Amino acid sequence: LGGISWKEGESKKVFNYHPLLMIICFCFMTIASLSFRHYTLVSRRFRKVMHGLSWTIALLCGAVSLIAVFQSHNDVTSGLVANMYSLHSWVGSSVVVFYLLQWLVGLYAFGFGNPSWKAAAIIAHKYIGPIIYQGMALTILLGIQEKEGFMGCSYKVESVDWFPPLHFLEIPLACRVSHSLGLIVLITTVLTLFAIQDFSPSLSLQGQSQPQLARLL
Repeated sequence: LGGISWKEGESKKVFNYHPLLMIICFCFMTIASLSFRHYTLVSRRFRKVMHGLSWTIALLCGAVSLIAVFQSHNDVTSGLVANMYSLHSWVGSSVVVFYLLQWLVGLYAFGFGNPSWKAAAIIAHKYIGPIIYQGMALTILLGIQEKEGFMGCSYKVESVDWFPPLHFLEIPLACRVSHSLGLIVLITTVLTLFAIQDFSPSLSLQGQSQPQLARLL
């Protein structure tokens, strides 16, 4: 990335806070997503605190990373750059809005709400949470693709290229690193969604006879 800085006139280094903090944000979102499902050796209260704390840390990382973007783009000394001009920006902004609403509703309903509030909120909370997580992964991948477009990741071709993997090492190193990071984010997302999925038979199917189940399936 070339280092990080918060000084005026070093907009590129200021911007580097954005990808760094967003990856950290994604890591804490992963921890938060898995906390209620598989840390069964600790108390439910501990898991609840870990879940909320991880989402809060992720929120703070995301907030600072967004400030870094606007700070770097609005640096008069380095040269002004347009804001919110890419699909990455608009998808990311949508994810941030849903994220903030999810966090506020979760904080009130599960931290201060009565049992009826919790019962009403839990269904939407469990549905929207994975959508936000997937949206975050999509935003990161779009951001990597946008950055790679600026860097230029192509290689020189002198003959028909039917098997691109043979030329992988000809791709610039920075692009190979960003490719790998994107694949890690994608694989982590798929594995996390698999881990939080409840594969147990639904209550509506329990008690059904085998012939009845066969007709339903």
